[in-house]
Amino acid sequence: MITIEDNKFLIGKEEYYPFSAEIHYFRVDKRYWSVCFERIKKAGFRIISTCVPWNLHEISPGDFDFLGQTDSRTDLVVFLELAREFGFKVILKVGPYIGSEWENGGYPEFIFSSPDVLARDSENQPIKTSDRVKVKQGYVPCYHHPFFKTYLKRYFTALSSVLKNYIYPKGPVFLIQLDNQLSFGHNSGPFDANYSENIVKNLFPDYLEDMYKDIKKLNRIYGRKYKDFKEMEPPRNLKVKKPSDLVKYFDWLSFRDKYLEDFINELRDLFLSFEVNAMFFTNSFSALDLYLPFSWSNFDQEKTFLSADISWDENSQLLNRYIKYFVGCARFRWASSISCGRWSDSPQEGKKYFPITPKKTKFFLLKALRSGIIGFNYYMFVEGDLWYDSPLAPDGAIQDNYDIIKKINLLTEKIPLQELKSLGEISLAYYRPYFWFSQMRVEKPFGYVNILLKKTHRGLSQDLDDLKLDYCISDLWLEESSDKSRILFVPCAEFMDEGTQNKIVEITKEGKTIILFGLLPKLDDKMRRCDALSRALNAKTKEKLAIEEIDAFGQRFDALSFGYINASTRAQVVAKAFGKKVGVRIKLGKGEVWLFTFDIASFRNHRKLTFLEEVLKKTKVETLAWCSVPDIDLSVHKNDKSVVLYLLNTKISSNQRTSFILKLFSRKLGIKGKRIRLVDPLENKVIKTSSKELKNGILMTLDDGDSRMYLVEGRAS
Repeated sequence: MITIEDNKFLIGKEEYYPFSAEIHYFRVDKRYWSVCFERIKKAGFRIISTCVPWNLHEISPGDFDFLGQTDSRTDLVVFLELAREFGFKVILKVGPYIGSEWENGGYPEFIFSSPDVLARDSENQPIKTSDRVKVKQGYVPCYHHPFFKTYLKRYFTALSSVLKNYIYPKGPVFLIQLDNQLSFGHNSGPFDANYSENIVKNLFPDYLEDMYKDIKKLNRIYGRKYKDFKEMEPPRNLKVKKPSDLVKYFDWLSFRDKYLEDFINELRDLFLSFEVNAMFFTNSFSALDLYLPFSWSNFDQEKTFLSADISWDENSQLLNRYIKYFVGCARFRWASSISCGRWSDSPQEGKKYFPITPKKTKFFLLKALRSGIIGFNYYMFVEGDLWYDSPLAPDGAIQDNYDIIKKINLLTEKIPLQELKSLGEISLAYYRPYFWFSQMRVEKPFGYVNILLKKTHRGLSQDLDDLKLDYCISDLWLEESSDKSRILFVPCAEFMDEGTQNKIVEITKEGKTIILFGLLPKLDDKMRRCDALSRALNAKTKEKLAIEEIDAFGQRFDALSFGYINASTRAQVVAKAFGKKVGVRIKLGKGEVWLFTFDIASFRNHRKLTFLEEVLKKTKVETLAWCSVPDIDLSVHKNDKSVVLYLLNTKISSNQRTSFILKLFSRKLGIKGKRIRLVDPLENKVIKTSSKELKNGILMTLDDGDSRMYLVEGRAS
């Protein structure tokens, strides 16, 4: 049996913590495999991971080498045999697209010989893959083209004939990654892909027919006079004059979700047909704008789960949002790729001018743990070409980052990382059609949606960080995702599907607190009349964009107003702009709804932040920990036995030390005893204090870019 249980891999009767080390057999000389394996094992790993490049092993069309007969780099079989000897379990990333700073991302050159196989953009031009380094890049294939499927089946047939002898329980391979960073080769814009002939003439019309059943129904919604679904072509550019014009764009993006989902399912089913009975997953790319070209609600299923890809990025706050979105939605909060070292066209230059020090590595990994990730696959643990500052050099020599990775692995003996959960009660809601809208960059109608997402939604992330209130980002289309939080901040525009409107009403009646920002919906996602949420609240909104002076909870500040509220007398008015209602509080069942028709994000305007803090106080949000400096990122995680405090100094531009006051409310955290110890398991240091001192505040210091992880222990005397 291979499954996931209690956030660990369960392989047979053995449990494995979700930490693994990536080593590419085709990038490391075979004579160094043993020394690399030995040092990987000493670092505390029981699982290794590697990619399998299609274009390396299919040396000519139909001719395969997995034994190193034509090239020593192709000896996958000996690599797996050696992994078995060392007692490792193995994750294989088989593609067909692997990325990984490899030529064509792993696609063989011959599959591009037929123009019909190539995926195309809205201008009918072939789409190229992209990579973060300057390796030769090929094209993106049309995944459902018969030629491509024939090539792919031939490759998987040959690979499966080898893997059948190495899949658990016969061998060490237990988990297979299908494709990589699912995004049409990083071409995820609305009009980037895929307009190949088979899509345009067959798959997209068939999808619409399956959705609408009757062409008359589509015509009513689209406002057109098509005679047959085959007349429908996907939109190639933006032409929106009225709300109903948006529907065809939403249908197109929904189709693309389904297209990618079907592709991954076909890859999995192909392996299963060859009796390769492993567990399967795919990974999302680091979408810093939270736009992923597939839907969580259709994808993260029992047979194939989703993982995260976490890469170095200069924008720490946007990366944090991506991780929180993944954590808020995923069944298994595991990063199948987290940068360990860094890529570069010139590794020597990168190492000289942009070194990845143990301090940076520690910060990056603690940031992921602090955001809710429970395990990593370290990419790359062993250096290859186009990579530097990995824990091990290509010859197995130990490098600077080895010790910090080893220490984090050994943490599992002291702290059950996979059991820890954030104590945050707050969620920022994600509504997929609004992000579709934002990606299309529509200015009219509903142009304010772009402000709701790119300004208010992002700004609230910063506000919650500044207030030291942990949060996740949940998906309104995922039932379990919304269940994780008591308080939901929900962007709201004049269109929203009926099911989501009713869901907001239902979860409010059950006891949740919903904080809406924007305007109430009066249409559904097909732009038909639908005001279920408005009727439940007995309130309406009217659009009028203007900069207004807002008066709320004794604070006055300027803000962009989206419009005004007309509500019944049962609604408590909490914010006004020149006498007009822009904020109300409405009881609904066991819960309540707060509705604000202005930009509530503060962007560190102290009056707006005080207003937001007052709203959260009235929703009875508990402050469990606090510090005096906004740039110190703080989070508390807990399970039945352990409390862990994360502190990260997000200032990285200078080499200075920041002093700050830390408060920790031990009783609220369930920590018993007057004497408190803050134990740093990575640095082997202890801060001795008391519950009273922590409540009043203790003085702490952190260097810029530094990070700490403390196990908080209470003692009676």
